[in-house]
Amino acid sequence: MGGVAVGLASRRTSGATANRVTAAAIACLLAAPGTPLDAQRTPPEPDRELAPGRFAGDGIVIGLEYALLDNPRIAAGMAGAFAATGMPGMKHYVEAVQWGSMQSGPGEDIDFGKFDLFVREYQARGFTELTISLKPHSRWASKDVRLLTSTNGSPKPEYEGLFQEWVEAVVERYDADGVDDMEGLRWPVRYVEIGNEFSSYQPEPVEEYVHTLRLAYEAAHRASDDVRIGHAAFLFAPVDMDVENPDEYDAVWRRTRRVDRHHDLADMRVVLDSPDAFDFINIHNLGSPYEIEHVMRWIDHETGLRGYVKPVVISDTTPTSYIGWGPANRCTGGALGVVSSPATEDDRCRLAEFFTRLLDKDPATLAWTRGFVAADHVQRSVIAAEQGIRVINLAFVADILWLTLKPMNAGAGISAWGGAVRINPWTGRVLEYYPPFFAIRQLVGHLAGYESIEREEHADPRVRLYRVDRDGGHFWVAWMDPLRAIIPEDGVPSLEVELDVVSRVVAIEPVITGMGEEEPDRWTERSSGGVVGVELSHTPVYIFPRSP
Repeated sequence: MGGVAVGLASRRTSGATANRVTAAAIACLLAAPGTPLDAQRTPPEPDRELAPGRFAGDGIVIGLEYALLDNPRIAAGMAGAFAATGMPGMKHYVEAVQWGSMQSGPGEDIDFGKFDLFVREYQARGFTELTISLKPHSRWASKDVRLLTSTNGSPKPEYEGLFQEWVEAVVERYDADGVDDMEGLRWPVRYVEIGNEFSSYQPEPVEEYVHTLRLAYEAAHRASDDVRIGHAAFLFAPVDMDVENPDEYDAVWRRTRRVDRHHDLADMRVVLDSPDAFDFINIHNLGSPYEIEHVMRWIDHETGLRGYVKPVVISDTTPTSYIGWGPANRCTGGALGVVSSPATEDDRCRLAEFFTRLLDKDPATLAWTRGFVAADHVQRSVIAAEQGIRVINLAFVADILWLTLKPMNAGAGISAWGGAVRINPWTGRVLEYYPPFFAIRQLVGHLAGYESIEREEHADPRVRLYRVDRDGGHFWVAWMDPLRAIIPEDGVPSLEVELDVVSRVVAIEPVITGMGEEEPDRWTERSSGGVVGVELSHTPVYIFPRSP
């Protein structure tokens, strides 16, 4: 999450949108109308039974974002609800624990209350791999951070030492080394990003940001040898990074309409020129799931030129949103939203009709969108795992309510409706579970203990087929990439494929995408000579070989 503009989730809330709101706005949306937030803050249950830890082993850490920290009831309720997915990961929203929010001035104590709430509630329920974001913004210590705008979050020279003390203190508190640890800490918090996005959220000149990053890296590693520091995440959307020749990267950036122009490829390369200042490469995947492959090719190209390899983390995502950074519910007039892949300008008017129905809360359109997001989450996670990504945080724990309102004109595209649950703001109890919740639970269950994921090529470019090997056997995940934007009136684009599965019988299980559906459908098909016909659509299916 990041700075302030117009929008919600205190960050860009679509694959391509500049709409944002502050963390306080999120808290207000979730709070009881007319009830002060402080009146709702009650201590967490003192004798909560600790759940066993869920570890990803050598596989990808799948998590969600953004855990809310302003209300203990909501924090506890969300942690309890999402524990049922089996995910090992979670990421918090950022502004509540940025430097200026944790330390009110030089010489003042550091307030760990909200960080402790996040770590305590989620670790109590078995989340073993939390991602935390240390945003250096402070109205008293940064070079230019104001209430509503920020042009430079870097610490002033006279406060660089205090900045390092803050970073070191946070890392020390959650590193589980037995020294100055939070009481009750169960596992180390290892993944730490410095600034949450390399965009308007860290708008300072790149040289100043790299200096800040280096200060943080040194301080963090004074506290822990095991901490993993990432730079502020690179933002690519709405640029389509799918180019054939590396020489084309700069050209495609120049010709793409970008609302946020604070940093470009040249600035990202400056960050990559300092591999001694970070442990992992941090990216945001705010386009389609296939953006991951395109960005990884760029990373491999750039790090290859520099002669090093580092792990990659996707600390922030959105569902494929089609349009962002402006109105999506109209196709004429000025100041329209930015169309992003796989949508094109030719789709703008039919997308406008679709988003109008979403804003009108049409039940069928809402249900379709929930299912689309669920399928999108699974595609994104499988591709990330196949690409060797270490952590992915999927969006979102709940809908971005502000951006689902008609005056916002669907300015964040589909992502505003990307929530996994709906929460009671008074008690933190889940009122409704959406398909993404059950799709994630289903995926995490099938990936438990997997050893490798490899894409198997197919003659039809629309076919996405992945083999998952795990102890005792293997299975496949498959879907059809329609290679274009799809909306409800397109029906269910599909194709029939023949897969060589060797076994005589397979069980087929689609990803959960239906409203009210908690358990997946499953049926068996007999193969002919070890080959089985499977109908593929945008919704992935799991294919399990079975003994006859």
